[in-house]
Amino acid sequence: MVRHFKYIVLLLLLVPCAQAKMVQGNGSYWQCSTKDNSQTVWTATSTFQKVAINLAFASCKKQSKSPNSCKTSMGRCEAFVNGLSTKPLWRCTAVDREAAAWKSNYYSKRLDAALAAQAYCKDKSDVPGTCYVNMVTCYNINEVF
Repeated sequence: MVRHFKYIVLLLLLVPCAQAKMVQGNGSYWQCSTKDNSQTVWTATSTFQKVAINLAFASCKKQSKSPNSCKTSMGRCEAFVNGLSTKPLWRCTAVDREAAAWKSNYYSKRLDAALAAQAYCKDKSDVPGTCYVNMVTCYNINEVF
């Protein structure tokens, strides 16, 4: 019975590790953040995504003036591989009838970058009614080619 108990304990310890997302390699890690209703942010890093998010959440719960307001999600996590972010950073270009190019800032969603480029063009162009964004002009600077 004692022998089986050891194996059950070992199995229970290994199962959560098998389900966690791990980033492989030197200088690779997950960085997750949690914030409360005062918009204070707590950040933690780990090789495992779930560990990083749990550490950030625990810090918020311990240090926040209103710990019940601590909120987090997997969307607040970012993977770094060899020290470089893997978060998508999209930039789009809008053009007007005069072929002036208007580049957006960087956004995590391609559609947001396209809308920003078009709004920038409409705000600055001499012919704002002709501003157009072709999605082919959008690119992700963190995409490997």
